[in-house]
Amino acid sequence: LLEKNRVVRQNPGERNYHIFYAILAGTNNQQREAFGLTHPESYHYLRQSHCIADKTINDKDTFQDVLNAMQTMQFTEENISEILRLLAGILHAGNIEFMTAGGAQVASKSALCWTSELLGLNSDQLAEVLTHRSMILRGEEISTPLTVEQAVDSRDSMAMALYSQCFNWIIHKLNNRIRGKEDFKSISILDIFGFENFEVNRFEQFNINYANEKLQEYFNKHIFSLEQLEYNKEGLVWVDVNWMDNGECLDLIEKKLGLLALMNEESHFPKATDDTLLEKLHSQHSKNPIYVKPRVAVHCFGVRHYAAEVVYDVRGMLEKNRDTFRDDILNMLRESRLDFVYDLFEHVLSRNKQDTLRSSTKHRRPTVSSQFKESLHSLMATLSTSNPYFIRCIKPNTHKDVTVLTICVKLQTVLPLHKVSGSGDL
Repeated sequence: LLEKNRVVRQNPGERNYHIFYAILAGTNNQQREAFGLTHPESYHYLRQSHCIADKTINDKDTFQDVLNAMQTMQFTEENISEILRLLAGILHAGNIEFMTAGGAQVASKSALCWTSELLGLNSDQLAEVLTHRSMILRGEEISTPLTVEQAVDSRDSMAMALYSQCFNWIIHKLNNRIRGKEDFKSISILDIFGFENFEVNRFEQFNINYANEKLQEYFNKHIFSLEQLEYNKEGLVWVDVNWMDNGECLDLIEKKLGLLALMNEESHFPKATDDTLLEKLHSQHSKNPIYVKPRVAVHCFGVRHYAAEVVYDVRGMLEKNRDTFRDDILNMLRESRLDFVYDLFEHVLSRNKQDTLRSSTKHRRPTVSSQFKESLHSLMATLSTSNPYFIRCIKPNTHKDVTVLTICVKLQTVLPLHKVSGSGDL
């Protein structure tokens, strides 16, 4: 689940993705001049959260680590340059500002020119697409001026799409590089810790915790059900371990008319809002003991997960789930002079081709959460054919102080096949 939203906005005290700061700290003078790069404080996408530096991270060293990793995975110098160029283009895109003059107009020509140059676009066409919405109505193309707020959304939508498609391209290239023959044997490492419960929990936390809930069910099945069944067969003398069955929570999330189904249903209605989504969730599940309907919070719902009760803020959920990306922006990027940018968007489906407003689900563009669910189920299918070996870790405290940790010794004696680690890091 790529948190694309982080590219364009962060919470106070948070940084953007590390690669942006690494590029600014690690590129040489020739690259900086070619990409028009300066300091992190110069870019809206990096300075808005008022958190530029992280004392625990050396951005220059990070940049070198990334370059070394790419070279190890046989990325060509051209590949590396194309990726850096695109990331620089995203930074400049964030500095494109707008003013009102009979609709939104680009107010920062320098940022517009740098973005166009780095992404291989026509600057006039880029300005037009960011400030006007173009659509086909009864065979005619109609252009509608956007407000400043809508223009900012267009700019941010383009930046998120560029980062996301580049990220997917890198993953695809890595997978192709390491894929063996059809009969190859492998050892996979899955880090299943990551349950999130922040002061404000949103769409990303909901999906992440859903994944953790699913993986916890798998762990329960293997450790408590199958292992104890094995001990009974072998006639071992031991004490039953009580464990929490989280099946009801998973039913709430993924079954018919569950939270995911209702979220996806609302995402396909053009006039649906986060408020209408919340109304449906409350109406359908308020009597479910696993579901929490807060008495005061007007934008929230809660889920009693295996690890803790988590309250989720619905604001922004439908927008993130729809992952809307206008066709006119997509078509412009497909006309890029750069083969790399063109290739990233060549096979991206447009809304018109998918006709997302049709009633037939066969023609709908899949939502982010439905793609995430499909990916998760694919992972579970892979896990079901494997022989798992579990390493249970203790989460370190937030200050990363050295502390004395007590581990239940019974776990080692009851389950001798599974090692217990006292470290939070594998």
